[in-house]
Amino acid sequence: MRKITSLTFIIVLFISCNKKNKINHYLNKVVTQKELLDNGFYKYSSVYIPNEDDKIDGYFKSVTKFDMYSNVKPEKNEGGQLCPTQLWHFYREDSIKEKKNRGYLKNKLNNRIITYFFRNDTLLYKDIIVDPIDKSQKDIADFTSKDKIIKYYTRFKTSIKSEIKNKKTGEMYSNRFLINNYNTRFYMDNHSYEMFVDYKEDNFHDVLDHLYNGTNCW
Repeated sequence: MRKITSLTFIIVLFISCNKKNKINHYLNKVVTQKELLDNGFYKYSSVYIPNEDDKIDGYFKSVTKFDMYSNVKPEKNEGGQLCPTQLWHFYREDSIKEKKNRGYLKNKLNNRIITYFFRNDTLLYKDIIVDPIDKSQKDIADFTSKDKIIKYYTRFKTSIKSEIKNKKTGEMYSNRFLINNYNTRFYMDNHSYEMFVDYKEDNFHDVLDHLYNGTNCW
């Protein structure tokens, strides 16, 4: 994804209205772009148009459309561009903005960041970051241990397989599961976690660092 974010894009932004989110994002079901908009998500879109050099050496050889859906609202950066609200890398910003944005994350999002990423209208991945868990919010799952993860999906009668092997080494992954037949990775500690779901291919990158750093406006 570092190659993608370094390219020049034509940017379009649609903002959804405030609507109650009725999707259980933990069940790994494939959701449509319309469902996400209908449930209050913000849509960030871009189109990559390759030049002649890109067609020869670039990762994408043809016109490619990207759509990101997020529960994080847009804000203007210093250059006047609309980007997802900055939630990371505040060492570049003053303390007033950091306090305001941290407050938005805590009070409006309940410390949960949900991201869906589509390429040419195909869902590639989903990422959920919870840091720290607000245990007063019943719709936020507690995935801070392997046992809690298995218990959650057993309760919802969702298929889960915890024995996933590294194809190259044959070693067992300690943080990967096959949930509802989709490769799902967890990064967790005692009070927070990140859940990353691959729907098509091996896509993982640092979502918080790349998409919510205040400078990535597609």
